[in-house]
Amino acid sequence: MNSTPKFAIVTMLMVIAASLQAQVSVGLKSGLNWANVSTTEALGSITPDFKSLDEFNFGIVAEVGITDYFAVQPELNFVKKGFALNEGLDAELFGVNIPLGVMAESRFNYVEVPVLAKLKVGSDRVKAYAVAGPTFGYATSGKIDTKAKVLVEIPLGSIPINLDNINYERFEVGAVVGAGVSIDTGFGQLFADARYSHGFTELYDIPLVNEKVKNQGFGINLGFMVPIN
Repeated sequence: MNSTPKFAIVTMLMVIAASLQAQVSVGLKSGLNWANVSTTEALGSITPDFKSLDEFNFGIVAEVGITDYFAVQPELNFVKKGFALNEGLDAELFGVNIPLGVMAESRFNYVEVPVLAKLKVGSDRVKAYAVAGPTFGYATSGKIDTKAKVLVEIPLGSIPINLDNINYERFEVGAVVGAGVSIDTGFGQLFADARYSHGFTELYDIPLVNEKVKNQGFGINLGFMVPIN
């Protein structure tokens, strides 16, 4: 047997052995996102201010420990993204006419899969960590919530958005960076972190200008994972 098959077999055995020895934990997490969109300077000077929306998120998380200080953390998250426009707009947005004096909050439901590299430092009981990696998302639905603002905000109703009719880009590629802390409780690990997310995919052309927007947001999360091997 020549050296190439030998090397392939040894490499495969090493990968299998590493997978069997890896410490795997799974759990749930939830948190709060402040979602918004990033815009160009030209778009920001023409349109009203884009305001953040605060929305809850939840997800399933796993941690595959490679060493005591490095792990891979895939997740399956359900998040809401979008933005709000103040009552200074009088135009069509996502196929919906927004009259002057009405606040519009655009919300999009996403299924999102981050695959994060995780660096950890600290003791066996308490560790600080940093995460970073790509995210892959798919927009399942959307709606616009409208409100009139006089002395107080008065809800006017929700209008569903047909994403295909408006050529909204459902698939999104982005990235996440964050930092947090985990505590070993003896039964599993309690963790909390803060993250910044940024989308690279251009989603939708804002009317009146030839400019597209991208998702961005900041979030805080709390969760719990238990080892399964």
